[in-house]
Amino acid sequence: MNLIRIITIILFFIFTFAQRGFCADDFRIKNLIVDNSDKVILIQGKGNYKTTQSASSYTPIPGNNPNSVNLINDISTFTITSPNRYVIDIPNATLENASRTYTINNSDTLTNIIMSQFSVKPNIVRVVLTCKNMDDFKKFSIFSNGSNIIIKYKQNILDNSIQYKFYTPTGDMTQNTIPQDTGMVVKFNNNDETIDLTPRFQTKYYLSQISQNTDGIILRGLGSISYQRIEYSFDNTKAVIYLDNAAVASRISDKIYKIPSLKKDLRATLAIQKYNARKVKLTLSADNVRDYRFIISPDGQSMFISHRSYVINTTFSQHPSIIKDYKVATTANDYRVFEFLFDKSVAYDVFEYNNNFYLDVNNLGDYNEQLFKNTFNNYDIKVEAIKISSDKTRFIIPMDKMNFAYANVESNTKSIKICFKNKPSSEITPKKQDQGLIVVQNKTDNKDEVTAKSENINVNYIPKDEDKNEEIKTSKFRKKDSSLSSMKKVVIDPGHGGSDSGAIGGGIYEKNLNLEVAKLVQQKLNKKGIYVYMTRSKDETLTLEDRVNFSNEIDPDIYVSIHTNSTVQEDAFGLETHYFKDDSLDLAKTIHASFASEKNLKKWDTKDRGVFKSRFYVINHTEAPSILIEMGFISNLNERALLIKKSHQDDIADAIVEGILEYLK
Repeated sequence: MNLIRIITIILFFIFTFAQRGFCADDFRIKNLIVDNSDKVILIQGKGNYKTTQSASSYTPIPGNNPNSVNLINDISTFTITSPNRYVIDIPNATLENASRTYTINNSDTLTNIIMSQFSVKPNIVRVVLTCKNMDDFKKFSIFSNGSNIIIKYKQNILDNSIQYKFYTPTGDMTQNTIPQDTGMVVKFNNNDETIDLTPRFQTKYYLSQISQNTDGIILRGLGSISYQRIEYSFDNTKAVIYLDNAAVASRISDKIYKIPSLKKDLRATLAIQKYNARKVKLTLSADNVRDYRFIISPDGQSMFISHRSYVINTTFSQHPSIIKDYKVATTANDYRVFEFLFDKSVAYDVFEYNNNFYLDVNNLGDYNEQLFKNTFNNYDIKVEAIKISSDKTRFIIPMDKMNFAYANVESNTKSIKICFKNKPSSEITPKKQDQGLIVVQNKTDNKDEVTAKSENINVNYIPKDEDKNEEIKTSKFRKKDSSLSSMKKVVIDPGHGGSDSGAIGGGIYEKNLNLEVAKLVQQKLNKKGIYVYMTRSKDETLTLEDRVNFSNEIDPDIYVSIHTNSTVQEDAFGLETHYFKDDSLDLAKTIHASFASEKNLKKWDTKDRGVFKSRFYVINHTEAPSILIEMGFISNLNERALLIKKSHQDDIADAIVEGILEYLK
């Protein structure tokens, strides 16, 4: 009998604690937080409101039809007229304290909000928003990020102007920012107590989500990102960026996140913290933080942080934008404004270095070279446009005569304005001559015309000791900075690809042979701890300029282009290595000695055709020591039969890798 009583008591406690456990799973709603821009309201909760949506995205609950309930963890919405009300039912939720009514001040959309415990068992909290017009119903979207439920009732959480600052030197957001100054008076329905609520969400951006991909980190939120000029440490191991007029979800704040990379030697982290009521502080730590980019998404709500070598390989849009117009103006108060207008929204990043301002547009296919020349050729500021890949363009604005003021972007990101203040004549430092040369390629009448102009940029972002003013020896090609990291980087270029098949022999395409061997070289070098960048890793079309720009942005130790030879003389066979620049001769000799060794010549039954100085475009215009390998003749029946064998491709890759490693020693 006593045993039965004990069992009964145990079962009673188990049941009781189980019930409490179930109750503990409820989302406990504490209060509303109002945004002073009159565009978003947060239902502030305690606990984790689990949603059916992916953690990496925010999908609004679609529609408002009460006969078609839309669910996000069973959140339902519907509308009522006379008066116009938008109703949100939140299940598995408990309201702390009594039901209450919020009277809204200075809102164009809302008059009041009632929040109450609509039912118990099941626990449902109901939020009723009274709107001024029926058309306001179309504005609402509901989001959940696990700790807050977000009610957005304007298309964009921006200031009240079409243009807004996204980048400033000081964080001064007064210009073009006209806060609505929305506030609330809350009345608790059980005791008629009233409290004035000052807007706590005083922001144009709410950072609510962090996600990591294979080669970077993405900050996501609601609103529009604005940030201050990046602060770099003296040794370039830390970069601090402040998000202006921003708030951050507490669950992601005060934490350090790893920035992933497929390259093991690239180690970087990002710390996120609430700096004060209006700023969020991001701290990037890496070996060289200047190698990282802060890219703003076309909708202005996300920031992608990644190493520049990954950015240049990333496609941000399948349909890149094109330039519609360039505009330059000088205002009455001595400001200069440079405006770039696009046909589609763009992904972009900006930075300053060596007294230049850089705007990288990462989904710009055509920058309209003729229009650019018409606008800037006779302008006293020598603005440059450089295609750094087929779908990315860099604009460079020298600041020797100007001080940067701020950068504006239109809310649809189809227009970017960069504003500068003219320097007083006493602050303008005369430009030094012969500070290095950059090679510019102009194609005229099928001839390569090489011209040189003063070099004002340093794409490697290695800090210089400007006090020493050391003389830089001018040369046709830029020399590698001796302070570069000691890690070894190699660009492998599989020749041809896509619509360019290269040579064809016996139904075999050169482009495919080149790619197969290049992939093997990549794999083998990776195992040796060498960073390998492939100009292409699939069958795609690349121009010669694409390949050169890709390599020059990476700034590798060497560039190796892999090809298969062909000629009308079917009995021609053998191995060749080509170079053009004097600094590439040692590389050519070293790799060729491994590639065309006596052992390989005997094993492959071929001959050494030698090392040649040849003016191929890619080995002429890449800045790193560069060679082009011809690994046999596709036009020769016997050599072609050997080239298509996997074992022979592996042997060729081994020989190339052996030569590369020997040279890099």
